[in-house]
Amino acid sequence: MNEQKIIINCGPKPENVEFVKIQNDPNFVFTNDPNFNTLVLYDQEGNIVNVNSWLECAQYVDGDWSNKLLSITNYEQQIFGFLALFLVGYISYKIRLRKIND
Repeated sequence: MNEQKIIINCGPKPENVEFVKIQNDPNFVFTNDPNFNTLVLYDQEGNIVNVNSWLECAQYVDGDWSNKLLSITNYEQQIFGFLALFLVGYISYKIRLRKIND
């Protein structure tokens, strides 16, 4: 458990909460804490989860989730944008060239 990372993302551990590593128990249900402000956490792939208690937040952060969205670069979108701008520029150039020659 990385306590510093949990404190940065979730805040300090409340006195009445015991950190217990849940593991992969599909039947475990986190209890909603009305005193905890809902946080949005992100994983490395950009998936999002809303957490409603310090314990839930700590479990996710211990599993490498963070409250900061990592910049994910989609190179296909960048190439498409570049090609679209190039095509618009090329068509504009051809139109101007045709107007000059006419």
